[in-house]
Amino acid sequence: MPELSRRSFVGATAAATATALVGLDAAPATAATPAAGSVADVKHVVILMQENRSFDHYFGTLNGVRGFNDKQALQFPDGTDVYRQPDAGRSDGGVMLPYRMDTSKYNSQNAGGLAHDWATGHQAINNGAMNKWVAAKGERTMGYFTRADIPYQYALADAFTLCDAYFCSLAGPTDPNRLYLWTGTSGPGRDGTTGPWIDNTPVTDNPVADWTTYAERLQAAGVSWRVYHNPSKDDRTGDYDDNALSYFKQFHNFPTTDPRYVNAMTKSDPAAFDAHCKDGSLPTVSWLVAPYLFSEHPNAGPAYGAHWVDQALQSLMSNPEVWKHTAFLVMYDENDGYFDHVIPPTPEAGTAEEFTQGRAIGLGNRVPLWVASPWSRGGYVNSQVFDHTSVLRFLETVTGVAEPNISAWRRAVCGDLTSCFDFTAPDYSIPALPDTTALMARADAGSSLPTVALPATGTQAMPATEPGERPHRQLPYRPWADVATDRATGLVTCTMTNGGSVAFPFTVYPNTVFAFAGTPYTVAPGASRTYTWDATGTDGRYDFTVHGPDGFVRRFAGTVVRTGQEDVAVPSVTAGAPGAGAATVAVLLANGGRSETSFTLTPNDFAGVAQTAWVAPGAGVTVNWPLDQGRYDLTVTAGTGTRFAQRYAGRLH
Repeated sequence: MPELSRRSFVGATAAATATALVGLDAAPATAATPAAGSVADVKHVVILMQENRSFDHYFGTLNGVRGFNDKQALQFPDGTDVYRQPDAGRSDGGVMLPYRMDTSKYNSQNAGGLAHDWATGHQAINNGAMNKWVAAKGERTMGYFTRADIPYQYALADAFTLCDAYFCSLAGPTDPNRLYLWTGTSGPGRDGTTGPWIDNTPVTDNPVADWTTYAERLQAAGVSWRVYHNPSKDDRTGDYDDNALSYFKQFHNFPTTDPRYVNAMTKSDPAAFDAHCKDGSLPTVSWLVAPYLFSEHPNAGPAYGAHWVDQALQSLMSNPEVWKHTAFLVMYDENDGYFDHVIPPTPEAGTAEEFTQGRAIGLGNRVPLWVASPWSRGGYVNSQVFDHTSVLRFLETVTGVAEPNISAWRRAVCGDLTSCFDFTAPDYSIPALPDTTALMARADAGSSLPTVALPATGTQAMPATEPGERPHRQLPYRPWADVATDRATGLVTCTMTNGGSVAFPFTVYPNTVFAFAGTPYTVAPGASRTYTWDATGTDGRYDFTVHGPDGFVRRFAGTVVRTGQEDVAVPSVTAGAPGAGAATVAVLLANGGRSETSFTLTPNDFAGVAQTAWVAPGAGVTVNWPLDQGRYDLTVTAGTGTRFAQRYAGRLH
């Protein structure tokens, strides 16, 4: 979306929001009477997609999430980590660290956007190496906020459920990501042949998209829906061209009395949304589209966006009968150019409907998603992989209306949001949230502060994160990976298995010899895949890391002791996947050689204490390593001088 300045809006008040979007009364929902304690209790899904914020940019310092204190983060071959982004312009180490955009010192609410196009998006990700953020986006990419800067957004995380593995659908800008939210794809291309839409070419005034949208499928199925927006160009009240249905020529061509035109293209302001909440006529599916000023675009500001979110939430909660049956989903279309450290899952080469111009379409980087409802209260974090198509998957579950545009790979890898809810334990209480009118006034006052300054030379330090934990939702994951060495052939084989109920995306990185880049593997439930390192071409050495969602890490390094070298120790480690409810991981330390050797087990995070075990030739020792609420992270080394090291980290659900 085009860059605009919030300075011209200083002094705008909450009253401006009362003049946005329209619509006629919604058709009645067709869902059956819900059975208590199930997803059938959901009668209304309200969706608000805001603009251009990455997860780390907003929540890197929040406790209990994968933020700046993530010890399972990607490490570079030189031993540094993904938070230390290469920056040739810095004389203090040649890296740029995350830095606070302190709203008490700077005009951070109006910090402005960065490059967020397809080309620089892929440049920053760099085939999974995640080491070109500064080169692609500039040093401002590393800016972040804290609770003191965006208290409302943090309060929502404390009150409801925050997803820390929700990704953009596409490594690119606003429009194609919004198309994924509304249609499950960014389309076959503007001329129908060249591939999916990857840019932000304006199309609302001359629309060319023509495939079927989810709103049309709802209409055909008799399920009520509406887009609450204002199609004007006014930056205080208009929809900022963020209503993706207006990208489609059929919506411009429908008769003005057609319900598809009325529900998608006519003005329906916050007062109408509030009225529909209060009188109980809210449709089954509602899309809200904020004006530019309230969209949280980096030139518009988090405080004004918080006010828009709060108005919608207060409208929903004003009618207990509506609120007790509503799921309110708030997410961001893309990350702008702001840094996020988590590796986006990507499909394997050749995956249908997932490549264009020789690149994987997605997933893009992480953005926040709050799930606000009576069934998602309590400050939970959910770490299952989701993207914008997950919202459609949830709508499929609620309405029974399918969206065939979603690719098979996304259906396998990205969840349907149901793990965010506990339908057996609703909490209908109304959370106390900050006064957003006061937050807007504070933001207006801050507009006279200096522009955000980069950290001075020699002052960089990793951010401090909030202490403590937060409850985690149980996930359908049960990944495992281990390694076996064939001394006769010199082949080192890693087997990645999936004992969960949904597909699991692994990414493998070589740490030496080969170019540092990620190779994706998507493993179906109950299946396994292998990655093989041929050490005969690397002087016997091997060193690679496996990453996956929810903090899953394996690192395997060492030197293959070839057959015939029998007068030395030959260490090996196997960690068996524990059964459900287990309190420990059984780590088998074995010595296949003829000399005694020591193994040292060191905790990197969570539970466990450092310990050393000696293993005689031909023998083995089992160490039961403790789990911390299912989590584990340890490294095992051997005192053989062969650089033997194996790391095991993850969470067992």
